[in-house]
Amino acid sequence: MGLADLDDVDLVTGEAGGDQGLWILSDDWPPEREALEYVQLLVKLAGVLAHAERIGGEGHRSTVLLHSSGEPPSSVLEFLGERGIAAMIAGKAGPRPAAGRPARYPNLHDGAPDIDSLQAANAGRFAADNGLDGSIESLVLLDDALEECRRVHGLSPGDRDEDFTDGDLVVLAGAYAGEVLRRHTREAMWWYGQPGRSGPLHMRAGLGLGSRVNTFGKVRRYLQYGSGESVHDLIADLVSRLSG
Repeated sequence: MGLADLDDVDLVTGEAGGDQGLWILSDDWPPEREALEYVQLLVKLAGVLAHAERIGGEGHRSTVLLHSSGEPPSSVLEFLGERGIAAMIAGKAGPRPAAGRPARYPNLHDGAPDIDSLQAANAGRFAADNGLDGSIESLVLLDDALEECRRVHGLSPGDRDEDFTDGDLVVLAGAYAGEVLRRHTREAMWWYGQPGRSGPLHMRAGLGLGSRVNTFGKVRRYLQYGSGESVHDLIADLVSRLSG
């Protein structure tokens, strides 16, 4: 459960086959995790809304809600409010509407999340934690960090675990890989929209931004399948082809 569980609805209320409440659960939104948790929310919410659309097609109504133990940043409340999603705070007297707190990463003037700033912050955090310099070669060390995460989980090189993931690492390492791609290609940008094969948040790069690059998905696949899903090899090959 929680924002780091990027794929699932945390809590479903209501009768099976009837109208449902679809709950996203979050903790207290510490400022130092704001960029990470906002991006996790964006990814998770896209999946929850897609689920709501599916059950709506079956004739069932649903209501999506965010339930937090602490105040979300005002940017998050603005984003949710424009989509008709209520945010509630846990309290001793029962849930109450969230009031919000000042945001480190305000939304853009049109109300959209500032994806570039959020992902730059996430990439910078991963780089600082792992001593990386933004070079393509540094992605070898990113692969090493993913392999170490697998080892701690009990996976040896070559082992597979299709259920293994780490929602923090997927976003942080995926942001870093995407920012390296941006740094070394002429045209690349983050894109957020409906979930698809490349995920709701991915890079678009190359001529006319026609290439879709799912760095989050690549990090996840490395965690599940190992070094045959090298993030370094993906980005190095893309940079070579897109710069040719």
